[in-house]
Order: sequence, then C-alpha cells, then structure tokens
Amino acid sequence: MNSSPQNRFRVAYLFFLVPFVLAYLSWAYFPAVAQGVIKNVFGYAVLERAANPVWLGLISFFYTWYTFLAIGFAGFWITTAFVSRRKRAAARREFYPMVSFVVPAYNEEAHVADCVESLAVCAEAYSGNCEVIVVDDGSTDFTYETAWRAIQACKASLRCRVHWRVLRHMSNLGKIEALRTGVNVVLGQVVAVVDADSEWSADALAKLVDAVLVVGQRAATGYIHPKADGGDGFLVALQQLEYSQGLGIDRCGQSLGGCVLVVPGAIGVYDAALLRDVLVEGNVRSVTEDSEITLEMQKRGGKVSYVSSACCGTDAPVGLGGLWRQRLRWFTGWLHNILDIHSDLFMRRSWISALLWYSFIFEFLGVFVDLAAVVAFPFLWWFAPDAVNFALNLIVFVLYGLVISVVNQAVALKFAYGDYTHLKLLKYTLFYPFLWIINVFARIRSVITYASGSNGKWH
Repeated sequence: MNSSPQNRFRVAYLFFLVPFVLAYLSWAYFPAVAQGVIKNVFGYAVLERAANPVWLGLISFFYTWYTFLAIGFAGFWITTAFVSRRKRAAARREFYPMVSFVVPAYNEEAHVADCVESLAVCAEAYSGNCEVIVVDDGSTDFTYETAWRAIQACKASLRCRVHWRVLRHMSNLGKIEALRTGVNVVLGQVVAVVDADSEWSADALAKLVDAVLVVGQRAATGYIHPKADGGDGFLVALQQLEYSQGLGIDRCGQSLGGCVLVVPGAIGVYDAALLRDVLVEGNVRSVTEDSEITLEMQKRGGKVSYVSSACCGTDAPVGLGGLWRQRLRWFTGWLHNILDIHSDLFMRRSWISALLWYSFIFEFLGVFVDLAAVVAFPFLWWFAPDAVNFALNLIVFVLYGLVISVVNQAVALKFAYGDYTHLKLLKYTLFYPFLWIINVFARIRSVITYASGSNGKWH
C-alpha cells in the first residue's frame, strides 16, 4: 500500500532532525575521542584532579553552544537549503510582464556605466519589454552624464526595445527618496531594484521574474558576488565566503517557506503595486531600507523567494574602515527594524517570527557569548585542573572545528555558485575568524549605538 502524501511529508521532516542527532553524537562522544588522541598521539597522561564546578559549568556551556551551532544548526540550514532547491516550483510562463529597472545612484560615476550595460544585456535576454530608470540622487560628480553616455551606447548596440530615462534630484535626498521617485513613474508590472555599483548576469532577470510569477511570490532576490575594482584581495575573499554562507545556504533555506528576510538593494524584483504601496504609504526610515521594505512585504502577506542561479556582482569594501562602517549600518539598521519598526512580527505565530527570533538570539545575543568565550579563555586555562590537558583539548577541538568549517564552507560554495570553480576560496577558511571578530565587535557596537538612541547612519 502506498503511503499518503501527508505521511511522506511527515517522514521528510525527519531529515531536518538528522543534523541535531549528529550534533548530539559529537557532543556526547567527542570528549572521549579527544582524550584518546591526547593519550595516543601526544603521549600525555592526564592528571586526575577534581574540577571546580564553576569552571566545569562554563566549559560545558561553551562546548555545548559551539557544537550544536556548528553541527546542529549549520546542518539544519544546509538541509533546508537543499530541500528548498529541490522543491522550487516551476514558473508559469503564460506571459512575460514588462519590467522596470530602477537604479538609485549617488556619486557612482565610476560604476554606473557598467551597471547600465549589464541591465541592457539582461533586457536583451528577456522575452518581455523593459525600461531602465536611473535616478541620480543629487550627485556631486558626473554620475548623471556618465549614465546618459552609457545609455546612448546601449541604444546604438541593442537589438531589443528598451525605454530609457535618467531622472535627477537637485540635492541629495537619500536612497529611499530616489527609489520613490523611480517607482512613482515606472510603467512595468514588475520593478527590479539595482544598486548602481552592481552588475547583473545576463539571465538574472528572466530567472527572478520566473520566481515572481510563481503563485504567491511578490518579490525575489538572487545571489550577490562581492568583488572589487582592483581585484579580489584578502578582505574581499573573506566576504565571498561570508556571502556564500549567508545567501547560498541561509537565504536559500528561508526561501523554502517564502520567508526571505532581506531583498538586498543589489538584486531584487518586486510586484510593482505592492512595492509602490510600501514606499508611498509607509514611512520607510531605517538605514537598511532593503530589510525594512522586505519585512513590510512579509507583514502584508507577500511571499519572498531566493533564486541562487540569478547572480550579480557588487562592489565590496576593500579596507577595514569601509567594512566597519558598512557593518555598523547593517547591524544597527537591523536592530532598528526588528526591535522597533517591525517588532510586532516577533509576536506572530509564523515562520517569519521564528526566523527573527533565531536571528536575534544567535546573531546578536550570541555575540556576547562569543565575547565571553574570548575573555574567559585565559581564566579557564589558568584555573584548569590540568592546564596542559586543557590546552591539548583546545588544539584538538579547534582542528575538529576547522574540518567542520571547511565541509560547511565547501557546501556553501557549491550551493552559491552551482559549480566548484570557487573552491579555491576554501584556503581562506583558516583566516575567516578575522572577519568573525570584526562582526562580533561591530554587532556589540551596534547594540550600544542602538541602546543609546541612535538608529544608525549612511555616511
């Protein structure tokens, strides 16, 4: 007798428990394995001494926290992303709606031409009509003139019909006002928002529109590849690892229920009517306007999906100063969104609420656990009943964690890029703690900033 679809659905949910079972097995048996390695490889005999209960409690807490975080929750998100990629619904291809690109730009003279050219290629590969609207938000450089020159070049070379416009604010009003200006004049049923320092792949538009055409989808985003004008350096490579985890796995997993939390400014398509309502009726006021808009759409019942094969490249910070300012804006704006503007989402019985709680606990409260672990380490070593054994256990645990990190990162890169051409980035996994430390302190600073009454700033 064939099992019913409902029973098969329930059995499928058991796969989401596998990572936590593996985490428990690791948690239960790894200490014995580590002691065996210390005895047989390092040749060290453990001194039998009673441990202080406080010391033992702290060690147990940190060990449990990081084991279930690295294996249980990381494995859960990998499983969710895998299922999401397998269950993605086929797009309805009854028609191809007109798409309006809106490109807010402020002092983007160096990048806006490349952005416009990439959108022209997207429009040429798309089966429907397109228009491109560049909104110069009071730039003090030659953004406006550069955009027009790029448009004239595209007009001469394109074989498809595209309507082009460049609008201009006489003063810098901010990204939200630039978006409002563009969205208020669009002709398309679908709006594609593109940062002026981003370049879309040729097939990105068609894939994102396909996702929006799926029943219930009101917005969709794709994968962002961080890059730099002068070539990918150390910091950019670390950000590429970070994006492959955050987008290739986490955001892809969120897409399983249409619960993507952020449609970033670099790449996103929206139902034009819903986006116009959010921008015109709502008071968008956070410095992370992309997350505020996305959460407002979720609040209104609009499903948001992620398409890993729809890719774009975007300029990433190459220096510590730029990276620090970017992270402060991201983290402070996120706190402003979830604790103030959209705090009511926490109280809903929904997947969105669960995702927000997860983000708040593990990404923000979790940084204080990370900080406590760093601060407590010398004291744990000093008060250890056997300092040498503690140090050797730490070495074994770090090596074990590195293996887990490499495996997780290899999966993330495969999910993000769909091939193995970026596996060369795995060598940077050893140095990823450098970016992790920056994020820890940036999150702590953002918590202090938000608690002091500041909601962050762009510049």
